[in-house]
Amino acid sequence: SPCKTACPAHIAVQGYIKKASEGKYLEALEVIKRENPFPAVCGRICPHNCENECTRGSFDEAVSIDEIKKFIADKELDGDFTFVPKKYHDYGKKIAIIGSGPAGLSCAYYLARDGYRVTVFEKQRRVGGMLTLGIPNFRLEKGVVDAEIDVLRRMNVEFKTGVEVGRDVTIPQLRVQGFEAFYIAIGAQAGRKLGIEGEDAEGVMSGVDFLRNVNLSKKVKLSGNVVVIGGGNVAIDVARTATRVHAENTSMYCLESEAEMPALPEELEEARGEGISINNGWGPKRILVEDGKVTGVEFKK
Repeated sequence: SPCKTACPAHIAVQGYIKKASEGKYLEALEVIKRENPFPAVCGRICPHNCENECTRGSFDEAVSIDEIKKFIADKELDGDFTFVPKKYHDYGKKIAIIGSGPAGLSCAYYLARDGYRVTVFEKQRRVGGMLTLGIPNFRLEKGVVDAEIDVLRRMNVEFKTGVEVGRDVTIPQLRVQGFEAFYIAIGAQAGRKLGIEGEDAEGVMSGVDFLRNVNLSKKVKLSGNVVVIGGGNVAIDVARTATRVHAENTSMYCLESEAEMPALPEELEEARGEGISINNGWGPKRILVEDGKVTGVEFKK
């Protein structure tokens, strides 16, 4: 359609694929980073649903946009070249970004490119938000995230970790320090509850909290049987991580049939390859508790 053809992101895809086909990898990376500051990260974790709509698929198979992007970005990671965007302007005004997840980092990238003096405040001791604290290392290596964030440091973005805005420093105090604008990128960090009996018992935890504790190198050691409720990629991440912190048996239960599960087929295959059982068509009814501790989960078909 005309609107799709005119879309900057759509044109960028055509552009970097053409540059890559010509072996102009640095130029291809420059085209990618006009729209996406973190192609090495996206190349590893993006579900690439756009490929389902690729018209090439009506002839043979979709163009592997995601793999091409990853290939180009890995050229930079391997040291073949380094791309640091030139400043478009030199405004010099100080801007504070609260949160160093994908949104905060992207904002920092584009503001720094426009010549603003950017400082990112992160309450955790690690930069990256859910990229580093919500995704296991076996799916997204921390070195890849760090390498792409390092480009921001070369663009003179300053990072202050272990600083929670609102507790350690306030926005009025930051204004006194000369910050003229604020971008709040605190993300969606809280795990959701199911609203069922027993979910507050000891031994029940949200997937987000579990992954964060593991990624922060807190002492997390499971034992016995572990049940993971859910059928998405996060549930897969939780289950595969549980096996790595000494769970004896890990089982997943989800409402969806296998064909309806939101997790990617390759994720399911990898989980099964690690001995994780996946049980479809089951919904949690209640969590069984004894003396304040979880002893089991009751499901209904």
